Amino acid sequence: MMPPLSPPFHRALALAILGALLLGCYYAVIQPLIDAYATDRTTVAQLQGVLARYQHAARELPTQQGELAALKQRQENADGFLQGSSDTLIAAQIQNRIKASVDAAKAELKSSQVLPAERDGKLKRIAVRDQVSATTADLLAIFHDLEAQSPLLFLDNVTMQVRLMALRDRNDPGSGEVIDVQFDVYGYTNASG
Repeated sequence: MMPPLSPPFHRALALAILGALLLGCYYAVIQPLIDAYATDRTTVAQLQGVLARYQHAARELPTQQGELAALKQRQENADGFLQGSSDTLIAAQIQNRIKASVDAAKAELKSSQVLPAERDGKLKRIAVRDQVSATTADLLAIFHDLEAQSPLLFLDNVTMQVRLMALRDRNDPGSGEVIDVQFDVYGYTNASG
């Protein structure tokens, strides 16, 4: 048998057991509740931020859809049309495209002249007159390049004059033929847009 415990020791032991129970309750029940509450607050704050972004996006949706529809309409209206802020800049774009095609074909661009813009119903015709010296194969490549790309360009008023060169390659009968060509290249802008 054990000797009886003294009252102060009894009290100390009771307080220690009570403290252990309180700490056990705190760590078993209260601390998980506090942690869950903190986690839930963080999650709620994040979800409120997401909700605010979605609400802002929902408010902006009609505006964005309107802008998208306008862009699609402009794109549909602009397909194939020349784009630019002035007739002069558009003509310069045509001249640059002609020069690039002539350079790619290794032909000679002799001159380029911007013609006056003309109204054609709701459209405006921008034209450039060019003179080029090239072989037949080079001319085919130039003409194809000009007409096959977008925005659409068209050829008109094509006049050709063949120059025979003195030295000809006997294996290639067409190598000595140089053709002087004058032609107009034009495209359209959507003047109503």
